[in-house]
Amino acid sequence: MKNSRTAFTTPELLMTIVVFSFGLLPLIVLFQNSYKQTAQAKNLMVAHSLGRTMISEIRALGFEALEKEMENSRLNIVRTSKPVEGRLVDSDTDSTVYPEYYKRFNTSVKLERASTDNNKKIRVELDIEWKEPNRTFNLGFGTVVGKYGN
Repeated sequence: MKNSRTAFTTPELLMTIVVFSFGLLPLIVLFQNSYKQTAQAKNLMVAHSLGRTMISEIRALGFEALEKEMENSRLNIVRTSKPVEGRLVDSDTDSTVYPEYYKRFNTSVKLERASTDNNKKIRVELDIEWKEPNRTFNLGFGTVVGKYGN
């Protein structure tokens, strides 16, 4: 008499599930790491673009405006760890308006005289910081704005 089986036994099913899960687990870890790296790359790209934009806008203000800013801080450009929101220059309606997503980035801007004999240069330092789940990132920018002519 022939013994015919038509179904899997419980131990066979359990072993199949265990073997399958060992193959599936590395794929889940791979996708999770890939997602984190993609998010970090996106934030780095946004921070880099934001830094270039802010430096360009500060340079466009010109030497005289930055010199006045150093004296009385009327444009409110100099800041320490301020979230990116609204406009770079609040009083300028043509200033860049930053999207809501940029609030996750904090900026610090420092202005100081460059060490020259005639004090016709101002050094601008911009620092952008943002937090990821496992660490804090920081990206720095700098430029010099000079006064040309008299």
